[in-house]
Amino acid sequence: MNDGVFIFLIRHGRTEWNKKKIFRGHIDIPLDEVGIQQAEKAGKYLQEVAFTTIYSSTLRRAFQTAQIISRYQSKSVEVIPCQGFSDLNYGEWEGKSYERVKEEYPALYKMWEEKPHKVKIPGGETLSEAAERSFKALEEIILKHKGHFIGIVSHRVIIKLVILKMLGIGESGFWMIRQDPCCINIVRFYGYKFSILRVNDTSHIFTLKENLGISDF
Repeated sequence: MNDGVFIFLIRHGRTEWNKKKIFRGHIDIPLDEVGIQQAEKAGKYLQEVAFTTIYSSTLRRAFQTAQIISRYQSKSVEVIPCQGFSDLNYGEWEGKSYERVKEEYPALYKMWEEKPHKVKIPGGETLSEAAERSFKALEEIILKHKGHFIGIVSHRVIIKLVILKMLGIGESGFWMIRQDPCCINIVRFYGYKFSILRVNDTSHIFTLKENLGISDF
């Protein structure tokens, strides 16, 4: 392979709070039983990729997913935690269902649905702040891994923001991209350009009946 880098952006498997549509953010909850099954399926699907390294959000749901995927590699692959890929800090929304957030913050939630790039959640961070830290982490990884296949296990919001930045669209396009639990996105970086090869691939988990009605939450 040449000096290009293939980047596999993988969303973590399902948690109980994904199922119940509760905002997670920096609250450190584990995968549920279905999430573990999803990660196992992803590991089998990616077992011939031959990752050099797998990076992960520091949060347990992502790190668990990364560890499971790494076990399916033919050679030992290190899983490295990276704060830059941790989930959006939802501040006061964390631990609350989206129904409760809609009731307690009606105007702000409406803006979240219509103009998410303008939202500053009390006690949390903006999409632009999260985009800046996550893309900086990605750039540092690319410099270290020319000619390699790299896995990055992160979160719905973070992966959306990274892809949007690659496309030059910006945070206003947040709802243009869907990211279901344990989906896989593939990107090639070569010649100072990103090529998006695959987005929100969930073909590896379609056989799980629990994935019927999976959602971008």
